[in-house]
Amino acid sequence: MRRRGPLDPLGCVFCLVYGRLQPLAGDRGKQARILAKAAELVARWPSRTTVFVESYDYLEKLVGVYNLYRERKEALNKAALETLEALDPSSMSVAELFSFMAAANGVDIPMPGYTPGIEKLIRGLRDKPVWLGLSEEAAERLLGAAERIVVVLDNAGEAVFDIAAAAELSRRSGKPLYIVARGEPYEVDVTLEEAVGLAAKLAPRARVVSTGGRYPVFHPRAPAEARRLLGRGSLVLVKGIANLEAFLDYPESVEGNGAVVFLLRAKCEPLARLFGVGRAEPVVAAPAWLLRRVQELAASRAASP
Repeated sequence: MRRRGPLDPLGCVFCLVYGRLQPLAGDRGKQARILAKAAELVARWPSRTTVFVESYDYLEKLVGVYNLYRERKEALNKAALETLEALDPSSMSVAELFSFMAAANGVDIPMPGYTPGIEKLIRGLRDKPVWLGLSEEAAERLLGAAERIVVVLDNAGEAVFDIAAAAELSRRSGKPLYIVARGEPYEVDVTLEEAVGLAAKLAPRARVVSTGGRYPVFHPRAPAEARRLLGRGSLVLVKGIANLEAFLDYPESVEGNGAVVFLLRAKCEPLARLFGVGRAEPVVAAPAWLLRRVQELAASRAASP
């Protein structure tokens, strides 16, 4: 299947280069090598997901450090755990828990026009998201109809809030909870090992499932066990930009009418334009709405002179 190009052919490539150059500041030799690798990947563009993951894999090899952002992730998780002590997920409605998870998508690596941080994450936890293709009332129905709850994690820090919110949904509904995390490091995303440690504190009955490597669960390289969780009977709560864009790259990965909900902030201009919201505004979005919107934007670009 021919993969779609980036949402914004210029903006997405600029974001790729910007993110990969940051850890190499001051080393022009290594910067030249990562730029050459990025150019090679962009030239063939197998998918946005593959380009970003393979360039990150190459970055870690250049630096010679596995789990490059480990210390930053540990600090994010520590601060989030301390903040969680003052919060009460049990007092939130189902729609409020969805909203809380979307608002929690406030950390990342730096990108053009967006500088993340734990302070920004904590300040924004009560921000109200825009709901797209899904109503707040529908959240309760989706939970009631599900056989299991699956949360696909994104960044450290926010993962603390995501696991706590998902654990409350599981407790309230009596549905089993599955937590999906990348098997190996990718930027500041939590890894399987890190997710297991957080789940032991916040959701000890949950089962933590690996994507098998650096790739997200929507990618064809993810193991069948993880991909099956996206299907029939699951309420799948998906966090963050990279997981969203992996779905847009591989929408066929969601089979069997699983109820999938995307929860994130529009941290970059292409996503703000996709969602029709302000920069960094949180959204709760349904996959059918997303696929229609991507088609509309592609048609608009094709029609432009």
